[in-house]
Amino acid sequence: MKYTSQTAVVTALTAVAVAIATGAANAAPAPSNDSDLVSVQIAPGIQFAGAASDDSSVLNTPIGSVTIHHGQVAIQDTAQRPIVGVPLQTAAGNPAEQPIAPSATPVATGQGDALADLNQAWHAAGPYTGLAAGIGGTAGAFAGAVIGCPIGAITLGSMATVMSAAVLTVPGMIGGCLAGAGLAAAFGGMVGSVAVGIPVGLAVTADKFNQIQATHANPAPQPPMG
Repeated sequence: MKYTSQTAVVTALTAVAVAIATGAANAAPAPSNDSDLVSVQIAPGIQFAGAASDDSSVLNTPIGSVTIHHGQVAIQDTAQRPIVGVPLQTAAGNPAEQPIAPSATPVATGQGDALADLNQAWHAAGPYTGLAAGIGGTAGAFAGAVIGCPIGAITLGSMATVMSAAVLTVPGMIGGCLAGAGLAAAFGGMVGSVAVGIPVGLAVTADKFNQIQATHANPAPQPPMG
């Protein structure tokens, strides 16, 4: 079954973002043997797609997309031009697939133990929650680094006080850029991980719970006794 978010300074900035993003992606739980493809709309214009079968995820946003596959990171702009890495072919980003968004409202229709069913559903949703948290952290880290670099450059890393032109030097601005990028990337990674991971985890858990409840309400027919 299938279910539906140039210079040395730039080089250093990218390295900071990718380093933090890779750490977030590798923190995801090991994928299950579930081959389902899940898609969840996080917010208007922000769509997550994840496939536990090949440990891949895609986050599409109005300003570009992020793809992760087995720890590899690729970031593209809205015109699909590579920004970081090279485009990755994944199950989550396969245009031939037609994911269906999971139901976000649990509906108890069966007669099983609801608490046990919910616990089972939460564990079944674990791989997708991990994929979502990882790619959300990646996107947040990269965005934070891009925003933090210029702020760090003009504040010399303090991220609070804009320095006067008299004290700004090229080495100081580069150092400030790296410091600002690192700080903002760390914060952005945490925010992105929560902002994407929680809604995806809840939506998929609700859908898995509904599936389990449906099996209680409509048990599979038993073969006739011979």
